[in-house]
Amino acid sequence: MKEKIISILAEINEDIEEYDGDNMLEDEIITSLDIIEIVSALEDEFDISIKAKYITKEQFATIDSICELVEDLQ
Repeated sequence: MKEKIISILAEINEDIEEYDGDNMLEDEIITSLDIIEIVSALEDEFDISIKAKYITKEQFATIDSICELVEDLQ
């Protein structure tokens, strides 16, 4: 699953594949507008619904936090 999430994120910014920081938003790897695209792609790929309450800076800070979110919603 993590590889698929990385693939989805890499479509938005290729630098994500090499990113090992603590916060993709603060490091300007992704933007708040990118999160909308990411949410849509994750919902389609994993057949989940991501409610607005889960769309936070913390949930989208790292690849691992995004993976945890998807796992929790499956």
